[in-house]
Amino acid sequence: MKKRLWFLSFAILIFFNWACQQESGPENEIDLVLTNGKIWTGDDTQAWASWIAIKEDKILKIGKEGDSPPEAAQTIDLEGQLAVPGFNDSHVHFASAGALLLGINLLDVNNEEKFRKRIEETTQRLPRGSWITRGDWGAYEAWGVGSEGSETKDMVFTPHRTMIDEITPNHPVLVTRYDRTEGLANGLALQELGIESESGLLIGEELLNALKKIPEKSFERRVAESKRALEECRKWGVTTVQDMSDARQLDVYNHLKEKGELTCRVTFSPSRLIEHVSMMEKGWTIDWDAGGGPVASGDDWIGFGTLKTHIDGIMGARTARFYQPYSDNILENANWRGGWREFSKDMGSFKDMIISADSAGIQMRIHAIGDQANSILLDILDTMDYYNGVKDRRFRIVHAQVISLQDFSRFKGRNIVAEVQPYHVTDDMRWMEERIGYDRCKGAYAFATLRDNDCILSFGSDWPGTNASYYPINPLMGLYAAVTRQTINGEPEQGWFPEQKIGLEEALKAYTWGSSYGAFQERDRGTLKEGMLADLAVIDTDLFETQPSEWLEANMAMTIVGGKVVYEK
Repeated sequence: MKKRLWFLSFAILIFFNWACQQESGPENEIDLVLTNGKIWTGDDTQAWASWIAIKEDKILKIGKEGDSPPEAAQTIDLEGQLAVPGFNDSHVHFASAGALLLGINLLDVNNEEKFRKRIEETTQRLPRGSWITRGDWGAYEAWGVGSEGSETKDMVFTPHRTMIDEITPNHPVLVTRYDRTEGLANGLALQELGIESESGLLIGEELLNALKKIPEKSFERRVAESKRALEECRKWGVTTVQDMSDARQLDVYNHLKEKGELTCRVTFSPSRLIEHVSMMEKGWTIDWDAGGGPVASGDDWIGFGTLKTHIDGIMGARTARFYQPYSDNILENANWRGGWREFSKDMGSFKDMIISADSAGIQMRIHAIGDQANSILLDILDTMDYYNGVKDRRFRIVHAQVISLQDFSRFKGRNIVAEVQPYHVTDDMRWMEERIGYDRCKGAYAFATLRDNDCILSFGSDWPGTNASYYPINPLMGLYAAVTRQTINGEPEQGWFPEQKIGLEEALKAYTWGSSYGAFQERDRGTLKEGMLADLAVIDTDLFETQPSEWLEANMAMTIVGGKVVYEK
């Protein structure tokens, strides 16, 4: 009898141990717990959490205040720091950013000392024989970085090859002024291009022909540039980018993904309207019949379904299309109102292609900056509704930059996504009023009015900017701009058109959930809740308890993508 009891007790003990192992074994073990942080989830049903448990690449559980965190293979103490959903930048030019970071950025260069220094630093980053191109010197020579536009400088910097020949014996150089009116070539570049020039300064047809002769970048160079850009994304808590680079960049993304080196998710958007045909053939469309609502195609790392095109140009080049002439026109061109872009020059064909793409399940994102351009774009949306029916198309107006005041009411009830870049406010105010006047500026970067008229705000950076401006990918700069509407120097004191300021929580939501929603990805990213991808940014400064001016000095303490720490300060 004793033997039986002993055997029964032993069997029960063995079974209990086995059951415990099944419950807490490797297949059920929590990989990572983030605890002791101030966690803003972006989820309206539970805005704040005390801890997050992660299994593989997804959030397994969210802790409420007072809940004890579970055991895990790894625990990270956030040390009271602010954690938010990973930032989703809705508007980047990734290949250009990588080229600028690994190559050369001369936008803020207006003198010989800085010019020479930047060139020399670039030679140290690039292998012998690599071309050093672009740069765009002088973009801030009239208005310095951080200017609100009240003072202009009469300064023109003209470089000479003697400034750089000595320090560039192994690198051909052909850099350009921001407006592309001039280029500077060093001796080695002149030799390879077959050009004789004592100064190295090239203009007109000679410059254009020289630029055409510069060799194409190798695949290895483009991979290296992308790796450098990924470093910047990790550094600033950006876990998804929505990119409009040319098709060659997709080969780079796939290469990095195969090697396990893609540390930021990508939503890839072709940027020429004619590409809607190949998108249809490849299945790069939105699935409107998916259970639970429409979803993008692709996978968690590289997604598709959106097509970018333009209706007009940009303010910097004075090509954005307005009803009335630019305020700073010269007498010889007094009636200039901007122009149309490649496909919109034939408006009938433009509309037909958009309707065709929309009917095939492709989401449209269309660049519009001038008041007339935005108004016509709203007309085109009416036409899409008429021919293809009203649906949850999340029509994306890119920049939505200068809206006629009477047109704002047309946004109501349409579920339009305003794909806007708040840092534009900070940088562009230096010349906006001079270019289009005070009254038209009321409809520029009008984030609060767009919101009040039912627009979904989707924030991005436009990184790395235009040939006349540099726009950093750092989302803290965008949050600062949206909340203060000031330059980085804190001007003007009350903000530029302060009625358009929005709150911090609203700005954070636009940079996380809003961007994800705009790309049909809100099911798996943009908020921190159970089942979502474990993408987070941990900030070393509590944005909710500090002044916006302090955010300009803040940094990411940690970036997590798919449950893995990809960056630590």
